[in-house]
Amino acid sequence: MALAAIAGILFTEYITPPPSALLAVTIAALLLAPWRRGLLPLWLATAGTFALAHLWQWHDAPDRHWAAALNAEPRNGTVTGVLIDEPQEILRGTKPTGQWRALLRAESWQLGERTVEITQPLIVRWAANDVPRYGDRWTIEGAFSAPAAARNPGEFDAAAWYARQGIFLELRTRDRAAARPTGQNAGSPIQSAALASRAWIMRTLGLGLSNDPDVRAVIAGITLGAREDEAEIFLPAFRQTGTLHLFAVSGLHVGMFGLLLWLVLRPLGLSRRQAILVIVPMLFFYALVTGAKPSSLRAATMISIALGGFLLDRPIAAGNSLAAAALVLLGWDTNQLFLPGFQLSFSVVASIILLTPPAERWLSARLQPDPFLPRKLYRLPQRWRATAGHHTSGLLAVSSAAWIGSLPLTIGLFHLFPLVAIPANILAVPLAFCILSVSMLALAGGALSAGLAVIFNHTNWALTSILIAGVQWAATLPGAWFHLPPGWMQPPARLTVFDLSTGGAQLLRTPQAAWLFDAGTDYDAQRIIDPALRAAGVGRLQALVLTHGDNEHIGGAPFLFTQAPPHRLIESVLRDRSRVRRSLHASMQAGGQPKTLILPGDWLQAGRATTVQFLAPESKRGGRSADDQAIVARLDTGGFGVLLMSDAGAETESYLVQQSATDLRSDILVLGRHGDDIVGTGEFLAAVQPRVVILGARDPFRHGRDEEPLRTRLAATGAEIFAQDECGAVIATFADDHMQVHGFLDGRRIVLPPRPTK
Repeated sequence: MALAAIAGILFTEYITPPPSALLAVTIAALLLAPWRRGLLPLWLATAGTFALAHLWQWHDAPDRHWAAALNAEPRNGTVTGVLIDEPQEILRGTKPTGQWRALLRAESWQLGERTVEITQPLIVRWAANDVPRYGDRWTIEGAFSAPAAARNPGEFDAAAWYARQGIFLELRTRDRAAARPTGQNAGSPIQSAALASRAWIMRTLGLGLSNDPDVRAVIAGITLGAREDEAEIFLPAFRQTGTLHLFAVSGLHVGMFGLLLWLVLRPLGLSRRQAILVIVPMLFFYALVTGAKPSSLRAATMISIALGGFLLDRPIAAGNSLAAAALVLLGWDTNQLFLPGFQLSFSVVASIILLTPPAERWLSARLQPDPFLPRKLYRLPQRWRATAGHHTSGLLAVSSAAWIGSLPLTIGLFHLFPLVAIPANILAVPLAFCILSVSMLALAGGALSAGLAVIFNHTNWALTSILIAGVQWAATLPGAWFHLPPGWMQPPARLTVFDLSTGGAQLLRTPQAAWLFDAGTDYDAQRIIDPALRAAGVGRLQALVLTHGDNEHIGGAPFLFTQAPPHRLIESVLRDRSRVRRSLHASMQAGGQPKTLILPGDWLQAGRATTVQFLAPESKRGGRSADDQAIVARLDTGGFGVLLMSDAGAETESYLVQQSATDLRSDILVLGRHGDDIVGTGEFLAAVQPRVVILGARDPFRHGRDEEPLRTRLAATGAEIFAQDECGAVIATFADDHMQVHGFLDGRRIVLPPRPTK
């Protein structure tokens, strides 16, 4: 039945049949079920029911239609509603801004002279003088819009994420006078208690650890799933060893919490039935304390259904319990099926159920003494071996089954193959259980005395330090992990031109290498470029080219040196006053890492059929600004050429045209934005003869007086124009007989053959 429900949801997701046809099929199957032997009618009825539910919850959701009506044109309005999650302050770097983000359950809408009473959740971003809290009622005036969609590959797609949760609207205002609180304590008292408990738990677990915030953040992550900035430095090692799940409250954490409750309640004299009646509500409260994340609620539901068998004196069938949990969760929200967490949870548990028994039998037979020898005749060493073999075979079987179940999504989402995941989890999971257990002791002691909490927290510090050291050591083992896809799955070349607003960066990938031209700002590197590298399976760059000293182009370089350290740093011989560049050079010098300086005419190999030729800047030619000193590079792959201009302006374009020995003709021209000069002069465009122009987004702080003439000059070339204001990132894929260029945001796509040769 669970598989039939999944089939019905997928059918509606991708085909969208008429509701009347679905309803007719479902009713017919229900009427036929009592009169026909077999389960086919029941399966059809289940599939039809869930297909209708998904049609209503996704395609025909009233919230979606209301959002579409509001977003049909720019509109301002006023919303009154209740905050239904804990507000988060928006930071600029590490500085508070007084701007807040939260989910609001709207109750009334004031649109001009019209008042509408519709209950719908939406995202609100507003300025407040006081700290807002869960359950507060606010009246906020601002501009409605759809949540921003991802503009780059690998970037978190907030619009898609919120849509799957039934949220299609966002309200923004920066005027403090446009928002005012109108009430308190209008939220769920259970959720309020959970949030208050979470705040107390975080304070208690931090007692005595103020001098080591990194370890404290890891303890909070393992206990509550809290993601704090201090723990970010450890995440690559946990990701590479397949132990990153320890930071996300999921079935493992909820299961460990339930086991701890069982170990505490049973010695107190509670019967099995009584213990289960206490454990089940506590599991859901723990899920609320950890943030009511879908993964923790899923795990609490799955475990509660399994424990329900004991209450009914029925034997527990693991497969049926898993399927029942899937039916309950999908019946509540069919969009759960499309969340990676849902897919990972159920694939891992299903793999454990199916693969653990045969794997355990196979391992146990090889770790046990002679099977023909009766156990009564075992000598002491043989008894030890039998006991150790029994426990080892079970642990290895479960770990291997979980690794196999998670492998498809690990490869598909992270392009990562963690070979060391099984032994790493065998060591890390027991340590995580100990850390969670000691955290519970710290909380129990903290309720009586802060001193007791400090003692247990120091014990946790030691356990967590051992865990971190072990994971980091495992990540450094040769062959512990590698990124996918391998080189043979890559096209001959692929160029991604990121949309970074006023900054710039381009990623060139070939089967043999990955080159990054510029790194954007530090924010761009962390939120856009690094996720894109991970999604592409790039664990280390072959080269990082820093075109010029503008912070919007090289500000993210220090961060990328820690996440995807390049084998080679390439710069021009010209000096500038960039503080970021000086800091980067100092760290490279301390680490003994060299850099490569290039001159016009130099070229390097970026793949078997791809070369990078550097055309500017000239070593003897200075510039009025950093943009006039930018590196200009030409990529040649197969029969196609790409000219990367960075932020070079008319002065550099004139220099390139005057170099008669340089053939500037290129199939793709990537234009940035000079700080105070025009780009794309007529003489230069005539020399390049582009067939595709990728135009960087306009700088909102410049007047853009040349924008219309620039568009006119580009249109006169007859080239296809991809303006990143409209299309977001642009991805160009090169094959032997064609190139394909498409915009990531608008989906526009063109295919062109090689340029005819004369």
